[in-house]
Amino acid sequence: MPIEFTVSKEIAAPPDRVFAVMKDLDAMGKWMPSFVSIEKLTPGRFGVGTKWRETRRMFGRTASELFEVTGYEPGKLLELYVDGTQGSSKRGHYRYRHLLEPSGEKTTVTLAAEIGGMGTLMELLGRFMVGTFKKAIASDLDAMARYIEGSKQG
Repeated sequence: MPIEFTVSKEIAAPPDRVFAVMKDLDAMGKWMPSFVSIEKLTPGRFGVGTKWRETRRMFGRTASELFEVTGYEPGKLLELYVDGTQGSSKRGHYRYRHLLEPSGEKTTVTLAAEIGGMGTLMELLGRFMVGTFKKAIASDLDAMARYIEGSKQG
């Protein structure tokens, strides 16, 4: 049974500006904590089917995961799929659904996450670590908000 959780963050910028930063793979290193590198695997415009390998430093080690855009509505929705068998963990799958909702001059980003396919023992352990997962995602959203709110171009 997959592990599911949701994290939300209000950002003082309109949805189109927030979305522009979310899809800007080249800018990730400017705001993402523990960022190491991005390898773009799909040429052309960003959208459904776009793939990249993202490498970050986690728990004192470097970890890479293969991301694919599975849902894309500019200014509204960004869905990502991570096939853990193609990354450092060599197991599981991760789904991230970013929903952007306008509120005046602000945007609420709600990220719904699903982690599955880890095997019975790892999923049991994962349930104890859901707080750690949520904290890491909240940290990413906080960092992105600081970047957007502090940037004139963001």
